[in-house]
Amino acid sequence: MFGLGVLMLALATVHCIPNFTFDSDAAAGNLELDFTYDENAIDDYYPLDGFLSFDRANEWLTILINKYPSNITTKPLDRSHEGRSIRAVYINRQQEKKIIVVANLHAREWAATSSAIYIIHELIYHANKYPEASQFQWIVVPIANPDGYEYTTTTDRLWRKNRNSPLGIDLNRNFGYKWEVEVNPDDKNPEGDTYRGPSAFSEQESKAIGNLLKEHAQTTMLYVDLHTFGETILYPWSFTDEAAPNAAWSRSVAEEGARGILLRSGKTYQVGTPAERSFKESGSSIDYCFSLNIKACIAVELTAGSYELQNSTIPLAGQEALAAVLTMAVYANAGNSPL
Repeated sequence: MFGLGVLMLALATVHCIPNFTFDSDAAAGNLELDFTYDENAIDDYYPLDGFLSFDRANEWLTILINKYPSNITTKPLDRSHEGRSIRAVYINRQQEKKIIVVANLHAREWAATSSAIYIIHELIYHANKYPEASQFQWIVVPIANPDGYEYTTTTDRLWRKNRNSPLGIDLNRNFGYKWEVEVNPDDKNPEGDTYRGPSAFSEQESKAIGNLLKEHAQTTMLYVDLHTFGETILYPWSFTDEAAPNAAWSRSVAEEGARGILLRSGKTYQVGTPAERSFKESGSSIDYCFSLNIKACIAVELTAGSYELQNSTIPLAGQEALAAVLTMAVYANAGNSPL
């Protein structure tokens, strides 16, 4: 590991949070802020004081990008079933080697989105504290399932799928590798929580992420799919108990992420494949990533015990996410995967 002491010192930095007030009644889905963004005051605003709605998150990103166009840019990957933009954020675009971070394939996992926003915020406002991060181009998709995310803020807090039809489709069962393998009866049941859809990549949201991975496969050092909850770091395969090729390498990357979190927060994250740590999954994003020969493909289940977080703990999940992603990226870049 290179520069780990510097990295951990940066990750331990305490932020001064401005005194903005939020209506944080998550159960009611009321995430709106009680003030209007002011571009001149955007640098004083801390977006981790509460969970942001889809519109508020995009408003914040737009102002940030307009103010710092040389540091951060954005690109719409596609539009969701209901017409919302699936937006990728690019930082350090001059760098060839890439880290791709995707959050919110599952709508109810708000802390995944807030953690992606934390990563963006830190890399823009505190880039000098993360010298290792500057060697990579960062591509972050904070809300990969915008319709589902919006639905959790207005109608059903625990909604998991997208909103293509009233029943929806589990986006992390819709990727185009081993989609057809049946590991759970709910995967082919439209009323099931893990319904995989009528065909691989049938959904605009999964297709957008799949195209992003395919476009950058040759230059991506690390793909991380952020989820909640479970305090677990997962690597392929998802669809079977059998070990993926070069599983020892993938495990070593995941273990490095767990080590980064342990040093940052003192928490012990478990490491394994989905079959080992939870349950098998067909059509997952990390298996599709691995099929493209991307160097390291990882899923991180942040937080423990619940989809709900107190506002005061939202930044802590982001800190763990950044600790894991950055330590894994440095390790994967330095190592020689046999892929």
